[in-house]
Amino acid sequence: MKKKNFIAAILSLATLSLAANIQVLPPSGADFATDAPNMVQSIVRAAVGQTGNTPVESGADIQLRTTLMTMGSSIVVVCEQVKDGAVVGTGKQKAPSVDDLDVAIESAAKQALANVEDDYGSQAYAPEPSSTSEPQVVYVVPVEPSRGSGEDPDDSFARKRPTRNYVSYGLGMAMWHNYDYVEDRCKGDADCHKARDTKMTWEQAFVFHYARIFEVIPQAAITIVNNMDISFGDEWQWHEAFLIGGRWFPSTGVITPFLGAGIGLGIQSDDHYYDANEGFAIGLAGGAELGVIFFRNSSVQLEVGAAWDALWDGFESFDRRFGAGSFYVAINY
Repeated sequence: MKKKNFIAAILSLATLSLAANIQVLPPSGADFATDAPNMVQSIVRAAVGQTGNTPVESGADIQLRTTLMTMGSSIVVVCEQVKDGAVVGTGKQKAPSVDDLDVAIESAAKQALANVEDDYGSQAYAPEPSSTSEPQVVYVVPVEPSRGSGEDPDDSFARKRPTRNYVSYGLGMAMWHNYDYVEDRCKGDADCHKARDTKMTWEQAFVFHYARIFEVIPQAAITIVNNMDISFGDEWQWHEAFLIGGRWFPSTGVITPFLGAGIGLGIQSDDHYYDANEGFAIGLAGGAELGVIFFRNSSVQLEVGAAWDALWDGFESFDRRFGAGSFYVAINY
C-alpha cells in the first residue's frame, strides 16, 4: 500500500513538472449579466487548474478562448485552445439554463485542453480510464430534451431563461391635445360661455421617454414605458402615461423594427380650462408605439421611435380624453 502511495506521489510530481502555462482570455458573449464575464473567466481558470496546467494572465504560448452563444433558451459554450495563432483543440457543451452553465464551461475547457503538450513534447493532460482502486469522475452536462421525449412539463416550466435587459432614455417632440368642454352652468349666457367653454386644442410639446425592456425571446420583449409630455406655450400642460406592455420584433438583425402596445395609468394637468378640476385628470391610459432599433446585437443600442398615448379622466367615463403623439430618439443600454 505504501509503495502504491509512493508511486502516486511520484506521478503527481511528474504531472506538475509537465504542466503548461495557459493564458485564459476574457470570454465573449457573456453579457447577459454584469458580473457574468468575470464569473465565466474564473470558472475557466479553475477548470485549467483541474487539468494540471497553470492558468496565467499573459505571456503564455497557449491561449484558451471561451465563447458563449444563445440558441433558443439554451446556452452553447465553445472553448478553443489557440497555439501560434491556430486552433489546436476545441470543446463544446450545451447548457439548458444559467444554473447549469458552470458544469458546461468546465467540461468544454477540459475537452479543449485534452491534447496540451509541454515544452518537451509530453502531454500535460490526457484523460485516462481510472483504475479499479480509484473512482472515475464523470462530468455530466444536461442536454435540452427534444419534444416527445416524455419530459415533465413542470420541470420545463421551472427552468430559468436568460434575458437581455435594457434601460432606455430619450428626448423628442410631441403634439398634444385636450377635449371640448361646455360649461352647463352658463344657461345661455354668451359671455359666460366665452369665458368658461374650452375647445379642443392641439399644441407642440417636448417629450421625455423612459423605458425598461426585457427581451424574453429574440422576437418579443416585455416593456415598462413612461412618456412625459410638457408644453410651455401660453397655457401650460403636463401629460404623462405609465404603461406596461410588450414589443414584437419581426426580425433579429442588427437593424430591427418593432411594434408595441401597453396599458396602465396616466396623469394630466392643463391650464386651458377655467375650472382647475376640468384640467386635472388621473385615470386609465393606453398607448401604441413603433420604431427601429439600431445595433441590436450590441450592449448599447440606438432607438428611433414614435408613440401615441391616450389618457381618460377617471375610470367610468371615456368622454374626456387627453392624447399625445410623440417622436423621440433614445439610447438603450
